[in-house]
Amino acid sequence: MVLVLLTVLGGASLDVAIRYRIEDQVFFDAEQVAAQWSAQVRGGALPHPASVSGTVDLVQLVDARGSVVDASPGATGRPRLSTFRPSADNRLQRRVECAAGERCVLLMANRVSPAPDAPVVYAGTVEPPLLATHRLEYLIAGPALLTVLLGGRLMWWIIGRALRPAEQQYRLASVTSHELRTPIAGLKVQLEEALLHPEHIDPRDTIRGALSATGRLEAIVQDLLTMAGLRGGQPAPHEPVDLAALVTEEVDAHSGGTPMALDTAGDVWVHGSRIQLIRLVGNLLDNARRHAATGVTVCVGSADGQAVLAVTDDGDGIAPADRERVFERFTRLDEGRRRDSGGTGLGLAISRDIARAHRGTLRIEDSPRGARFVLRLPLLDRNAIGERNLPQPGAVLPWRRCRKSLGTNPFEAWVKGR
Repeated sequence: MVLVLLTVLGGASLDVAIRYRIEDQVFFDAEQVAAQWSAQVRGGALPHPASVSGTVDLVQLVDARGSVVDASPGATGRPRLSTFRPSADNRLQRRVECAAGERCVLLMANRVSPAPDAPVVYAGTVEPPLLATHRLEYLIAGPALLTVLLGGRLMWWIIGRALRPAEQQYRLASVTSHELRTPIAGLKVQLEEALLHPEHIDPRDTIRGALSATGRLEAIVQDLLTMAGLRGGQPAPHEPVDLAALVTEEVDAHSGGTPMALDTAGDVWVHGSRIQLIRLVGNLLDNARRHAATGVTVCVGSADGQAVLAVTDDGDGIAPADRERVFERFTRLDEGRRRDSGGTGLGLAISRDIARAHRGTLRIEDSPRGARFVLRLPLLDRNAIGERNLPQPGAVLPWRRCRKSLGTNPFEAWVKGR
């Protein structure tokens, strides 16, 4: 609406300005012709009828009685152009004469001298079509409408982009308050029960429950701070990181419980924050272990100039309709809630934010069984670090072999292949 108002005001101002400019030019040319004819009449000679300019084609010399004494070819045979007679003290005046059924005439009325019987020279032309019709308004309205449509769309996009962080913060605050309400309510119930029934409550159990609820609250707050830092664009120190070595260390650190099979060869270097990449890999491994039936397969390699990490479990998998939803904050599918009721629901959202912060992607891709999370990051240029720290040209990287090993049960397929 603001843009429409500004465009209407601008269009109206432009229309008035153009009309004024055209009229002013016509009156200026008419004044020159009228002055020329008046000078010749004062000199005692009748002006030559053909002495008119290109735009001013209507000129008449009218005596004090109102009779046309002389006229230009265009004004010959016409009635006097105007009945107005300038006063002796204001001998040059602009006039717009309009007759019924005819276009108006823009002219200058020039009284030859202050004498009572002085003739008057009328010089002018028919109003140009641009002024006599609404053609000028149509010419202005077309670009103005296009400006409103394009400008309105642009303003809508700019304002929406400016308000999007506020909207996201509002949604985050709403969802966060809902997620924090559960552990806070549980903690409150435990403490109130301990106060109301001290003889039936073991203080140690109450303290353990309170500590568990407090730990969940602390985990949610910590994840929120991490996500705020990532989405707020806070810079993290980047360095050359051997992704294969980092993943190997994380697999060893998560070796307890569900078996994990690692398939990697050579070095796969990326440029990024080691701390953030450790968090990303750890989130993927924890997520795979929670949903795996027998084991997890982890593959590290390179393809098409990108470092590729694939973490595949042999669980129930994720429906295609939910593959993007699981990366939203505080999203836990029903199967995930059953397996891990104490999770914060922020791990995968943080992992995707870390991938984007490293100019990479994190997606869920098709897998014969279970869920397959694939991380792709730009490979580090070989010239960015020493050649001795990089795999030699022609070294066999495991990505293609890893893809072939993903059978019905990726963990069993990897074991048989070894």
